[in-house]
Amino acid sequence: MDKILWVKFGWSDYYRGGPVDGNFSALAGTGIVGHEAYNFEPAPDGTYYCYVPPQSGRHAPSNRDKRGWTVVCLAKHPERAGIHIVGWYEDATLLGRFEYVPETCAQLRISDPTPEEGWFYCITSKTAYLVPPEKRTKSFTHPSVRQGKYSFLRGPEVRKTDNKEEVLKYLKRRMRKLRSSVVENPTDKTAPDRGAEPGDPLRVFGTPEHRKRVEKAAEEAVKKHYRAKGFMCTDDDDVTKKNLGFDFIFRKGPTERHVEVKGTSGDLPRFFMTRNENAYRENPKWRFAIVTNALGPDPTVRVYNNRRFKKIFELEPYVYTGMPKQL
Repeated sequence: MDKILWVKFGWSDYYRGGPVDGNFSALAGTGIVGHEAYNFEPAPDGTYYCYVPPQSGRHAPSNRDKRGWTVVCLAKHPERAGIHIVGWYEDATLLGRFEYVPETCAQLRISDPTPEEGWFYCITSKTAYLVPPEKRTKSFTHPSVRQGKYSFLRGPEVRKTDNKEEVLKYLKRRMRKLRSSVVENPTDKTAPDRGAEPGDPLRVFGTPEHRKRVEKAAEEAVKKHYRAKGFMCTDDDDVTKKNLGFDFIFRKGPTERHVEVKGTSGDLPRFFMTRNENAYRENPKWRFAIVTNALGPDPTVRVYNNRRFKKIFELEPYVYTGMPKQL
């Protein structure tokens, strides 16, 4: 990596038209989607058009050598501290200015902006790597990254400093670890977003077959966890098909636990919860068991009562059911 810089923009799960979160006055209360919403959406010719918020009010990343750059993309999660690597481009071209996205770009299939709200870009590349949101588990902080929108770390006209070397060392190390998890040249097929298929709101968690494997592995991990604590669970205590608001009854003497099980194959404990499951949380016997890395050799089981659940997790509405109003 002899030519490398980092850029920072708003947070989005897949950067293909979904919501963008960020502390940007231009977005606050306007309802306007941030230009970076499409940073990992390829145009029909396979080009990725990257927007970076201007630095010092108007400047885009610029260098006399415009081609062959590695551009590391950073973003801050709206509800967590620190900065995350959300992806990167290789062999990228720096325009050094902002331009309108060409009419052929896939973004304009979805939005027809006015000149004042047109989609801008300042970097292009044919090679992009997207870090899936469930793999964005490691954050970092550094004074030189906190305020800036971009910074050159190596390359022509780039002066080496201790701050730049510290950031570069971290980014290179983290990218090596992420390389096995990233989606290369993401498309609708390889990196589906939450809105890509309204008929299957769970699509973000993989295919139905994958989800079933994760579900069964998570259930076995939770059973093993409770058995190690002296609890029993018979076949009759498996109530997963009864729609009671929880999955298993575990018993130890007079103690009884009604356990709702959720699992994910990644490191981040993300899950969906039905209205029925959520309503049962107030029962004092209720426990929530979340299993991460469920398909791995050493899955992690964490169990919460309702008080701890409310402190650790935030629930947001995701899918609504529409039906005619009663007249």
